[in-house]
Amino acid sequence: MISRFQASAEAVGSIVKRFPTIHDAAAHVLEKAGQAAAVTGLPAEIRQELSGLAFASPEHYRDTPTGVSFAQAGIASTGSLLLDLSDPVERSATALPPVHMVFLRASTIVPDIRDLSATLGKLISDNPHSYLSITTGPSRTADIERVLTIGVHGPRELQILIIEGD
Repeated sequence: MISRFQASAEAVGSIVKRFPTIHDAAAHVLEKAGQAAAVTGLPAEIRQELSGLAFASPEHYRDTPTGVSFAQAGIASTGSLLLDLSDPVERSATALPPVHMVFLRASTIVPDIRDLSATLGKLISDNPHSYLSITTGPSRTADIERVLTIGVHGPRELQILIIEGD
């Protein structure tokens, strides 16, 4: 399932990296993100692993080179990510920085969107005002003279950090 997800995600322009542990994935973020990152929706264990990184405040997201978030699930058939972006302030952490790095547990990858029903049901029942997003690849548009442009309406680079262990 992981290989299928990776192939689908890479086919739409995502960069996929696989790590045995959260610690290894976090080390990659610390190496690549620079001094600060815009973060949203990170579980406590990932926040702790990223403690060496300054978390930018929302008013600085636009000037921060990297956004970091956590996916609730991945969809193997499309290489898509299910993101819970319910916090309206932190939501822009996934859209304003030019690079978006997303932690994804391999155990949450499902074959196709129909297999997300239990996950969606739980997220919605836990928070009836959830703002959920299915993201596939980096931001892209071809609405200007049908020329494909990457990064106009969001990040130009999407890095998916698959955690295979833990």
